Amino acid sequence: MYQRTDALVLKSFDLREADQILTIFSRELGKIPVVAKGVKKPQSTLRGLVQPFCYSHFFMTRSGEMYLITQGRINEFFGNIREDLEKTLQAVYILELLDKSTVERDPNPPLLDLALQVLHYMNGNPASSIYLRLFEVKLLGLVGFAPMLNRCCNCRQTDNLSYFSPGGGGALCGDCASTVGGKRVMPATLAALRTLQQSGLKIIPRMRLSSAVLEQMEKVMEDYLELYLEKKLNLKEVMKTLKKP
Repeated sequence: MYQRTDALVLKSFDLREADQILTIFSRELGKIPVVAKGVKKPQSTLRGLVQPFCYSHFFMTRSGEMYLITQGRINEFFGNIREDLEKTLQAVYILELLDKSTVERDPNPPLLDLALQVLHYMNGNPASSIYLRLFEVKLLGLVGFAPMLNRCCNCRQTDNLSYFSPGGGGALCGDCASTVGGKRVMPATLAALRTLQQSGLKIIPRMRLSSAVLEQMEKVMEDYLELYLEKKLNLKEVMKTLKKP
């Protein structure tokens, strides 16, 4: 039985001499493993379709529990990302997040659309950490773990939000922080995350954030993601190492 699907290639590893197993995030099928037979041969017509940062249309056939890619075409290739090391690492991080926040065979078209929108934005704009924070906070909403940022996650009041509790589920007011626990954060950090949670990519050029706010946003989201996904984000350590002088 043939299956057609649009999908983003998340990762791959070698299978025998000329074949690869890919993990793709498909609009119709969700995250699935597929086999690309002969893809490592120089004459293979599949080589261009399975590159990192490729969004392709695949024609596949079912073979037991797996699908075999038979042919396809590229829908969009984010080639400019590859020319910039910082963007490349950011894009690989996006793919890692997609992989670790989803389960197999559970389609989530809005999440795929979000990833494509952010990759498209990255491809045509200067490197920035802000679009990563937008991707993180919106991904959490699309997989059912959205942090509460507009009010205290304990008492629900909207004033004096100056703490964040990953275990509590979001922002905390000063009164609740003493009993619930949480880390103090700058109001500007919570305000920036709220803006990203509620807005689209067009807001990014208008955001002027200090380095302290950017660093705190990254730490807040990292702690929250690792708690709710229950997985270590391996590429973040690489990105931090490369940032060091």
